[in-house]
Amino acid sequence: MTAVLVVAAGAGAYLLQTSDPDPAPVAAPPVPVTPAPTAPSPRTVPPPLDTPAAAPNDPASPIPLSVFPAQVQGYSLVSNVAFPACTGANTVAPSLAGMITQGHGCLGAGLALYRDAEGNQYNLALFTMKDQGDIPHLITFLASNPESFQVAVQLPSKDSGLSRLAAAGNRVQAFSGLGRALLVGQAQWSDGRVADFDELSAQLSPLTDAIIRNVPA
Repeated sequence: MTAVLVVAAGAGAYLLQTSDPDPAPVAAPPVPVTPAPTAPSPRTVPPPLDTPAAAPNDPASPIPLSVFPAQVQGYSLVSNVAFPACTGANTVAPSLAGMITQGHGCLGAGLALYRDAEGNQYNLALFTMKDQGDIPHLITFLASNPESFQVAVQLPSKDSGLSRLAAAGNRVQAFSGLGRALLVGQAQWSDGRVADFDELSAQLSPLTDAIIRNVPA
């Protein structure tokens, strides 16, 4: 059975807990994106959510990276990468790794980096849980520790035109789930500033909403 789960967000001038270090940033190659020559501005085109980009749901396989489309409203995909194991140090921090391990486990994780026209960066991590019953507990844990960043961010490639921002203290987070999918979204201003987090959270929400709705049923 597929069900929409709790959606939670955290914002503020966060500091990492020293007892739970930030997972190492992940460097990934850029995704080749060839826009249609006659396509209008992506900011004026809603994402094609009626037909999910991913393959039909296979309970024995992780959700494919095709849930991350090249264009989502005003956001463009910069890079993505898949991990067959979702509890490694390059994917999650120790606390979240422990929570996943204590549950039924995870089939894999996909990380995607998006940007908007202003160069603000949006990191998304989609975990395919073996048992969707674990997701409400994980969302509760993540939302109750907003100053602890539990999921790695991708570093933009040098030819992406984006800055490599510091990982701590300048992000907002949001968490949601659908079926076996647990989505963690993080956003940073293009200049890395620690301000206007309500506005940044509002800019993250349309992207996370679009991606979680693109998860195959």
